[in-house]
Amino acid sequence: MHRFFTIPENISDKKIIIRGSDVTHIRKVLRLKRGDRIQVLDNLGNCYTVILASVGCELIESSIISKEDASNCESPLSICLGQGLVKGAGFDGIVRKSVELGVDKIFPVSANRCVSNLSQEDITKKNDRWRRIATEASKQCGRSKVPGIVSKPTSVKQFCVLNQGSDIKIIFWEEEQSIQIKDLPYENQFRSAAILVGPEGGFSSKEVESSKDYGFQSVSLGPRLLRVDTASLAAISILQNHWGDL
Repeated sequence: MHRFFTIPENISDKKIIIRGSDVTHIRKVLRLKRGDRIQVLDNLGNCYTVILASVGCELIESSIISKEDASNCESPLSICLGQGLVKGAGFDGIVRKSVELGVDKIFPVSANRCVSNLSQEDITKKNDRWRRIATEASKQCGRSKVPGIVSKPTSVKQFCVLNQGSDIKIIFWEEEQSIQIKDLPYENQFRSAAILVGPEGGFSSKEVESSKDYGFQSVSLGPRLLRVDTASLAAISILQNHWGDL
């Protein structure tokens, strides 16, 4: 059954209204009509099965048939990914795959060694694209919520300040020689994690040292030098395996 997301304000006791680009997709791509059934998620963990009551050009009205808890597909480990900006469309793939792996929030990070130099117009366009990718990935993999993507790139320090309350805080650094994820205290059941993954040029030693002021631990991903997109997905997968649901 086709899945769509909406905001809670569009949901009442008996009906759900769908607006925006999903209306065109339902009408012209899927060619659904009155009487067809779809599922609608409210980003709060609830999944509604509805029957389409009217399919208009600007909005779709539907009647609620049933409601169920869909939050069990969300990881018990809330992961906030601080990802260094990368050139080209590389960030697109990182967004898509990290959503599939269960990340909760994504911060684009403007690090000292970022190759990508985006204008404000570029940032706005890319952020809109990343949100669409996150929504489509959430639909595809059966998540009950769309992970948030911060609209404006932050610095390493800003990311650390905003996430210093996380249970586990890691900055992945290729120059770290002694500590890997396996060396962290597995006996603790962490509920939240903040992780920093650098751009193509990695993090500077100054950024790493600055992160440690906020409780971040520099960690290695092994003896091989990984591409940015590989590093992000490897890091998320390992964390999910130890403290999440993989």
